[in-house]
Amino acid sequence: MRLKKSFFDNETLRVASSLIGKVLVKYTNYMGNFFKTSGIITETEAYGYTDDPASHAFKRLTLRNASMFGEVGRLYIYFIYGNHHCLNIVARNHEQLAGAVLIRSIEPIEGISLMKLFRKTENIYNLTTGPGKLTQAFKITIKHNNLDVTDQLINNHFYVEENVSISQIHQFKVAQTIRIGISTGIEKKWRFIMLRQDGNSLQYQPSKFLSRRS
Repeated sequence: MRLKKSFFDNETLRVASSLIGKVLVKYTNYMGNFFKTSGIITETEAYGYTDDPASHAFKRLTLRNASMFGEVGRLYIYFIYGNHHCLNIVARNHEQLAGAVLIRSIEPIEGISLMKLFRKTENIYNLTTGPGKLTQAFKITIKHNNLDVTDQLINNHFYVEENVSISQIHQFKVAQTIRIGISTGIEKKWRFIMLRQDGNSLQYQPSKFLSRRS
């Protein structure tokens, strides 16, 4: 079942935690045909407004961060290092003017061969273990900025859905830790990671380079 707008109309931290275990889905055009790529979200980070100096929205509304102030359920995509995109979904309650959740890592499910092609690697453990890696694997670019992932009428190719799999991936807990790759707001435990019931991480450790957010 596809996540509705009401899912993202909540406290940013709660949405960031609740997204763990959900499935990111995107259909990508390759050589004239559309192929499905998907993966289980295993790591997220929440970014707020005036309560969060690490957030792009902290100081003021700009052309770059305008999506963070927009309608919940829309994508906020930005470009860093001259060659990497980061995927965020706008999420906040009615009391906040801005907020978004950064999708940091996923566990690939479908379209793995295509992901390897886009990432130019055969190493499945290096496909989507960081924000820049997963956007490359899913062919997510700035053109997707402000796309509403909850609008089924105009968007049937990029969304988040419930995990209906019966696999062992359901047997997990969510760990809450400090965010990484930032220099301010470092005390906030606004990063969420999927853990197995035995306490071991289900997601791969992202590289130091791609762990940096901006």
